[in-house]
Amino acid sequence: MSTPPEEIKGVMDALRARVKELRGRNGWSGAELGDRLAALGVPWNRSVVANFESGRRPAVSVQELLALAHVLDVSPSGLLVPLDSEPYRITPEGTEPVNSADAWLWITGRRPLPGSSKASERLFFTEAPTEVGRGERDETTGLYEWYEKIDSGGADGDRL
Repeated sequence: MSTPPEEIKGVMDALRARVKELRGRNGWSGAELGDRLAALGVPWNRSVVANFESGRRPAVSVQELLALAHVLDVSPSGLLVPLDSEPYRITPEGTEPVNSADAWLWITGRRPLPGSSKASERLFFTEAPTEVGRGERDETTGLYEWYEKIDSGGADGDRL
């Protein structure tokens, strides 16, 4: 049985649920989370937390996302993708829902989204390093040297 379109989670749904879950797991009130964010220069308080978790505040900035991940002690990708394997919508419109595991692999730079062309897969791997540091750029191909490791099968981009 497929998930009805109105029940497919999007990025902000997942983010709100993860923030609320992790805040609760830490035993923090909304005010405590707001205070921890404010200490990092992100002007949140109990009201902002409540509005965000309820959906009345529709979005967060990238800076707020990174501060939330830091304060909650998870990676940013750990906030963006649900932990289940339900369909997940990465954009409000124009893309088909993907399995949340595929979304996680994409967000963490391990694999292109399903349905990507071979040309876009090649470009994806030239821009998503599998190890720290890209090395020198080849003047002929324009690719970084670590891409050769991926292309020749030297890196395992499919392992979790």
